[in-house]
Amino acid sequence: MRQTLAEPDAFRTDPLTALAGWAGDGIAIRRFEPGRYLVSGAELVRTALAGTTTPFEAKAATFGAVAGWVPGSERSRPVNAALARELDRAWQAVPPDRITAELRRSAEAGKTWPGALSGCYLKLFGEQLFPGLPAKARQALQDALAASDGLDRTSTTLRRLRGRLAHSRADAALHRWAAERTGPLPEAMRAALGSADDVALALHGLVGAVCRAASMVFAWTALLDRGWRPGTPVGTTLPPADVTEPAAHRVSEALRLWPVAWLLSRKVTAATELGGVPLVPGDRLYLCTYLLHRDPDGWDEPGEYRPSRWARPPAGNKARYLPYGFGGAACVGSRFVSRASAAVLDCWAALDDVGLRIVEPEPVFGSLLAPPVVRPVLTR
Repeated sequence: MRQTLAEPDAFRTDPLTALAGWAGDGIAIRRFEPGRYLVSGAELVRTALAGTTTPFEAKAATFGAVAGWVPGSERSRPVNAALARELDRAWQAVPPDRITAELRRSAEAGKTWPGALSGCYLKLFGEQLFPGLPAKARQALQDALAASDGLDRTSTTLRRLRGRLAHSRADAALHRWAAERTGPLPEAMRAALGSADDVALALHGLVGAVCRAASMVFAWTALLDRGWRPGTPVGTTLPPADVTEPAAHRVSEALRLWPVAWLLSRKVTAATELGGVPLVPGDRLYLCTYLLHRDPDGWDEPGEYRPSRWARPPAGNKARYLPYGFGGAACVGSRFVSRASAAVLDCWAALDDVGLRIVEPEPVFGSLLAPPVVRPVLTR
């Protein structure tokens, strides 16, 4: 197992170029600054992800602001199960013609994706997740999603302040809604979290995570279906594509090639070693699914978009394919993101007169791996 402790400054300044250079080089762990390690070997990634307290501490994004929350614990499992059930119910409850109509409205409005898609997902599935949520509260959630999407690409002081305000309003709206609900989801969360404030934070984290992730997965898949590649210039209009592979296979391949959760984090809490590298408390591991998913030892033509590979996935793919993490802190919304994205893609196929024009050509390696910004345009 190869490793390096070189400090690749390029990773901080131009991650896409750096990652493209490292893909397939066989190096399992590398240091990019003191106490910070980039891990991409399949065995090492799974070892680190398996820990949630010692020697590697995890925080689930959905509950990141809730004090004392330990992913994978006896306390967390029933809440995660309840959330997963609600998310499954939500995507199954929306009829396809409603999805197609919402996509049509979004395309005709000409707002850029993936940002505007987050709002589409909230409109489509939010009423199922939050029945009876007032219009003003739904708007607060929409504003918070828009603020989060904006932070992916620019993070000025003013934008951060506006984002905090938008998120505070969303938390307050969900607090009021949850306090009045007696259904199983708020009950399960109140029993485990203990306060209405924590329930509001967790619900807000949930809707932010699943709507933003699902919108990005959909956008990535739509772009790849239409032949997008890095370097496609601004102003290019990608025409509707005639695809034959099942939507589920295309989603799986988009998540392999451009995993939205491209960099998972673990904090070292006890002296240990990983891949022969000694680690001390306070060190931080960044587990890179982007590199893991492009390992030529596990994938034929790893840099190519080939949905057909999922008809017969390669042997051992489960060890090398971790788009939602692994273990107790794996994404609670994984089924929703994949299945809702596939359902929306099937409806998207009906819009055969909508092209995607490139507005900002580069993906953004932020908290999520965001696709290029595109604007839907009518082609006839």
